[in-house]
Amino acid sequence: MDSLPPIPAPRGHFLREFRIQSLPLVVFVAVVVAIFYIWRTYVQPLHVVGEVEAIRSNLISIQDGTLVELRVDRFDQVAKDQPLGRITTIDPATHEASLRVIEKDMKLMQARMGLDKVRNLDSFSRLRIELLTERIALGIAQARVKQAESELQRTKRLVELKIIPYGVAQGPNQNNIFGVEVAQRDLEALQVEIVQRTKLIAELEQQIKAMEQAGAAQIAPTDPAVDEAIRAQQEQLALTEKDVVLKAPYDGTVSLICKRPGEKLTRGEPILVLSPSGSSRIVGYIRQPLTAIPTTNDTVQVKSRSQHRQIAIARILKVGTQLELINPALISLDSNRLEFGLPILVAVPENMHLMPGEFVDLAIQVSAK
Repeated sequence: MDSLPPIPAPRGHFLREFRIQSLPLVVFVAVVVAIFYIWRTYVQPLHVVGEVEAIRSNLISIQDGTLVELRVDRFDQVAKDQPLGRITTIDPATHEASLRVIEKDMKLMQARMGLDKVRNLDSFSRLRIELLTERIALGIAQARVKQAESELQRTKRLVELKIIPYGVAQGPNQNNIFGVEVAQRDLEALQVEIVQRTKLIAELEQQIKAMEQAGAAQIAPTDPAVDEAIRAQQEQLALTEKDVVLKAPYDGTVSLICKRPGEKLTRGEPILVLSPSGSSRIVGYIRQPLTAIPTTNDTVQVKSRSQHRQIAIARILKVGTQLELINPALISLDSNRLEFGLPILVAVPENMHLMPGEFVDLAIQVSAK
């Protein structure tokens, strides 16, 4: 029996059969491939999350004062040591009053020193009078020594001639009788007195000389030491209360302005917040459970979360030693969710352009041992 020719079928029949038998399989395979591609390219399991380290520096005032000038605005680029503003630490009237107080204190000190000089001058005069008195007494004693020596010799001569018996002698006054022993005793007493007065005169002369060298013998109308002390105090006050210039500690951007010109400042209160232009580190967190703790020998695959995803390999700089709180925005939109993880420091790859504060996903690649 001859084979019959195939019955021609309409094109719609083939399309119907394809939709029923083959299209589901093709769609299934395409979905699987798309899911695999999206998972490998755009989706990262949030086991290790990270944030590009954002550095913020607060420029503060170390003294109470007033912000009189601010030369930058928010988001301005600044260079290191660039003047950003000026702070005055004291009101001009207060400054003038402080100078007057210093001058009055020094004048009071000068007046007290003047009184001390008057007392010293009085003591100096008393010492000179005492010195003159002792010199006169010394001269009298020396004259009396000569008289006592003559009297002793005369008495001894009378005794030798046996004009008078030993022990008594007729003195210049007929009513006074002196013995040899009494004359000897008077002479020795006068000699001791001369020695003592000589020592006392030498001590008085040294004291007078020391007071003359110290300036106690005269009173100057002004004291140069007091004038120098006033000038030193004024210079110190001027340096202490001079305007303080705010300078940028490094190249960066003004992130926030906390105070405006004319506002009062309290010690330790921030004026500006400065941030660097870039960052060189990523702070990553390994979420719990910790299956393995990485080392500095391991590397990390860094993936940005931007629309044009960047992927690069970076090295681990340091590994933390305790669990720390993870920024809730890194792992969930629920800001009330708190979770702790192991922190690690990762170097920013050179070929990646990441902004400080940007979130990234990390994948640890354990090195082969």
